[in-house]
Amino acid sequence: FNFYLTTKLRNPHYLPEIAVKVTLLNFMITVVGLQDQLLNIVVQCERPELAEDKARLVVEGAENKAALEETENKILHVLQTSQGNILEDETAINVLSSSKALSNKIA
Repeated sequence: FNFYLTTKLRNPHYLPEIAVKVTLLNFMITVVGLQDQLLNIVVQCERPELAEDKARLVVEGAENKAALEETENKILHVLQTSQGNILEDETAINVLSSSKALSNKIA
């Protein structure tokens, strides 16, 4: 089944989870953009496992970005609410340690 959706927005933003599941057609496309779309179609036909890997990596990248943003917010909250010497604040030390571990895991 085909579902067509149109918008008047010049550059609509779609979540990565949605963007990998649909085909976006931009009528303001450039030659490079057209080449990328055609390459994606060929890869989906010739090597579907590579297309699945790409889709998985896009979703994983979005999840990692969200996790890093959440960690940044935790760090900022701890820094904002910390009183006295931050080196003696056990909560701050735990948040910073966990954020370091998360960033090393993502990198």
